Amino acid sequence: MFKLKKFNVVMVIVMVVASLLPLSVNSQEETIKIGILQTVEHEALDAVLKGFKETIEQSSLKGRVKWDVQNASGDMANLQSMSEKLARDNDILFAIATPAAQALATVETKKPIFIAAVTDPIEAGLAKSLEQPGRNVTGTSDMAPIEEQVALLTRNFPNVKKVGIIYNSSEINSVVLAELATKALKAAGLAVESGTVTSTNDIAQVLTPLVEKVDAMFMVTDNTIDSSIALVGDIVKSAKIPMIGSSEPVVKANGLATLSNSYKDYGVQTAEMLIKMVEGNLNPAEMPIELANKLELVVNDAFAKAIGVNPASIK
Repeated sequence: MFKLKKFNVVMVIVMVVASLLPLSVNSQEETIKIGILQTVEHEALDAVLKGFKETIEQSSLKGRVKWDVQNASGDMANLQSMSEKLARDNDILFAIATPAAQALATVETKKPIFIAAVTDPIEAGLAKSLEQPGRNVTGTSDMAPIEEQVALLTRNFPNVKKVGIIYNSSEINSVVLAELATKALKAAGLAVESGTVTSTNDIAQVLTPLVEKVDAMFMVTDNTIDSSIALVGDIVKSAKIPMIGSSEPVVKANGLATLSNSYKDYGVQTAEMLIKMVEGNLNPAEMPIELANKLELVVNDAFAKAIGVNPASIK
């Protein structure tokens, strides 16, 4: 009887100690279901996804993750149904671009949601502040270095007087960036001519006359425009004018030059935050939303030569 009691006491102690261990230790072998929602397929967002998955699969979570990846293909109607399914079926959610982040945050208020390629999480209603998100959403912001990109334009093309901007007026991230770019360009003494679209079907009819009125195009990060960068870049090249701005993968695809963080690095950076949350049992509401941790000059040699510019001259 004494031995039995002693055994029971030992078992109780073991169970109490185990219950006090961090979740990350207790759950080392548990499968983690990560649901991913990408707004649309284009070079920048694809790079985010690649960096995110590669980082997770090379981390301490290797072998534990079950992926559920959905792409809305730019169809906002798809975002709602995909968001509901992802939220229902997964433990952690990852949203790539603002529309996907807003859709997931609308249907899920408890499970952790990580975001990337979201320009202004506060304006998008995803966080109270970058330092203290205050809800189940955290991750990285791709707020572009607008003033530095404007300086890149004026430094390399001092004869430019009028600049064009094209963006989707229904995407909050695009509106925010277009307003910031307009302000920065005007502060640099340049006139601005804007054109807005609501879908890829509008791009040619808006951009074709726009490039005839301006000396250069300034590109903001915009999912609609970026998903059609082959068309956009060709129209600008045909006008023989420079196109500055947007993201590294978009410029490499069919732009002239930009200062940008690698979008693959945004995926890496966000994945590292997720890993930190799992290992440290952290609360997303208390994890600051991070900005780009490095910028690089990106020049597309083929585009430069097509408009008669020496790519080596762009600094």
